[in-house]
Amino acid sequence: MAAMSRKSRSDTEQRRELGGYTEAEFDREFVRSQRSDALSVAIRAVTLVVVYGLLARAIKSHDLPSWLLVLPFAVEFLVIFWLGWFLSRFVVSCPAFRKSAGSFGLVLFWSLLLAGGMGAAIVFNPGGEPAPAGAAALHDAWNWVVRTDMHWALLAMLAALIVGTAQEVMRWKQVGGVFVWTSIMTAGFRLGVAFLMAFFGIFVAVFAGEFIVDLADARLQFGGTVLNWVLFGFIVLVEVATVVVSVLMHRDAMNSKSEKVAAPAKPKRGVLP
Repeated sequence: MAAMSRKSRSDTEQRRELGGYTEAEFDREFVRSQRSDALSVAIRAVTLVVVYGLLARAIKSHDLPSWLLVLPFAVEFLVIFWLGWFLSRFVVSCPAFRKSAGSFGLVLFWSLLLAGGMGAAIVFNPGGEPAPAGAAALHDAWNWVVRTDMHWALLAMLAALIVGTAQEVMRWKQVGGVFVWTSIMTAGFRLGVAFLMAFFGIFVAVFAGEFIVDLADARLQFGGTVLNWVLFGFIVLVEVATVVVSVLMHRDAMNSKSEKVAAPAKPKRGVLP
């Protein structure tokens, strides 16, 4: 009974720290759904080179507004917030997932924060000409999205997320247990890495703020503003760091699982080996 009580308290603490899940539950789904073999890592690396190579060419060839570079990430997180809340309330009856998805108020808070930040970026347009306020700014922003075919990329991202999530929900309904939304793990890692790197960037900006302001509107001879290339570099670093972190975490989780399987069972008390 005492051992069960200690385990119960341990699980409770883990669920509080990990947003409703225990380490074992999270690791099990993480190991099952992710890949860290050489071929999978190579495919992810080639994908990053192609995607960000095309983005670099767009920055060089066109006078892209800076906010356009971060738009896919803002839209992705908004979709994740609302889709997760919807799933936890109307589709997936899992207490752990419901806790991790957050309340309606929390989802609304982050949505307003993200939408407000993107709206301010669209209107003030750092490194470019400020856009008119109101509906005119949104109209100009939408023209930029269509002109760069960004809407197709956003739709593809949304479709991939919905299809992957639907497959996970159907699997969960068959096998039961806790529901771990593995389709958003990469986005979650990216958010954590971006937060840490941005936190470090704040300290850099404190000491080099005046220099950064002078460079913000500068343009390079081969095309694009300095601000755009700084944002591009930051995004690429976040993506590369996300791949590295996710691979290391997956291999660590696999090793931990292997050790648990290989560990010999303890003999019961009073039973001779």
